[in-house]
Amino acid sequence: MAYRPYFKHGIEQIQTLVASSHGDLKTLKAIQFELGFRDRPKARTLKVEVDDLVLRLSTGTVVPQTYPAAPVNQPPRVTVPERADAPPPQVFPDRVIVECANCKTPNFVSTLDGVVQHLSCSACKSAYEAQFKYGVMRTTFQTKSTTESGSANMKWILMGLAVLVIIVLMTK
Repeated sequence: MAYRPYFKHGIEQIQTLVASSHGDLKTLKAIQFELGFRDRPKARTLKVEVDDLVLRLSTGTVVPQTYPAAPVNQPPRVTVPERADAPPPQVFPDRVIVECANCKTPNFVSTLDGVVQHLSCSACKSAYEAQFKYGVMRTTFQTKSTTESGSANMKWILMGLAVLVIIVLMTK
């Protein structure tokens, strides 16, 4: 199994590492290797950027610094106010925590848009369905039927015991 030094890093942490190590080919190659295992859109776009940086560094092309020098004679910028009615695009997390209805254990659920996921609790193994749609995670926990079967088993045990007592009393 390959050594992955950035396995536990989140995508935001890896982005800051890329920004701080534009000239370090060894670090960029390790980050590039780690991003090869990730399949989220942010990771894919960052991998394209890192691939480009590694290619430039390995061929000897000069990589521009992330902190460009400010020009001395720059005309003032005219800013156009943005429309107030357009809300910013909503970014959803990769996964959310769902608390089990039976044992209150937190479980991670992926936010796959519109997909019904059939899952079970990590602690009590109770089945539930999760669906992430329109920015809302809907979960449905199945009820446990073990209480009914447990009482039915107890009835059979008591009836068997009663029959056994009757047979013992009849043989005396």
